[in-house]
Amino acid sequence: MGRGTSAEERALRRISPLLIAASALSCRTAEYELIDRFLEASRRQDNETVALLSMVAFPGEVRDFRVMTLGEELRGPYRVLSMRERVEEAEDRRQEQYKLFGEFRQSNYNELLRLQRLLRDDTKRPGRKLDAHLGELQRQWEAFREERDVLVASFHEAEQELEREIRRVQTSLQREAAPEYLTGETLSKEASVQVTTKDGREGNYVVTLTRYDVKNSFGAVVPTRWIVTAVETEAE
Repeated sequence: MGRGTSAEERALRRISPLLIAASALSCRTAEYELIDRFLEASRRQDNETVALLSMVAFPGEVRDFRVMTLGEELRGPYRVLSMRERVEEAEDRRQEQYKLFGEFRQSNYNELLRLQRLLRDDTKRPGRKLDAHLGELQRQWEAFREERDVLVASFHEAEQELEREIRRVQTSLQREAAPEYLTGETLSKEASVQVTTKDGREGNYVVTLTRYDVKNSFGAVVPTRWIVTAVETEAE
């Protein structure tokens, strides 16, 4: 009985280091593995692999790296639907302004032509002042044009943000699905990474990871993976 217990203890002592090693390996989560693969691909300048893992390239040539910390998981809203609504609202505002702009131009067509001729002639004979009516007409015309430019820029910005978010979702998806028909949450984590670049400089960077916890229109879970969505210099 005593020898059996001693043998069991010896066996446990032999197994313990293996258990510790296995535990250490199990700590290498998918997030750690992603960061390692991303930075190693960046080090090797393997742009194809970087593009599979990340939405951004590392801002420099990597020589060596080490993951310092990995932050807690944060959850936020799945933004594709709200971003689509923003695009539609921006388009409605733009179309309404186009309509008002067209009506203004149509109702003041002849005077606007006269104003245009006077302004063109003024380049040849500077210093001429417009009368009060044409001066007000010019002010309104310029205000319409400025508002149009702002609304057009707002619409294009909303479109570009939606397109970027859809690309992020599509990169994270592990099964084909239409991002605009999904619902759920956006998951993110930030890692602090120490990187030595080819010129010998050492710096700390924040690597942002993103994944999506989403379901399709039938309520089925759609599998996703972590991807790198941003790399920024860590604030001191």
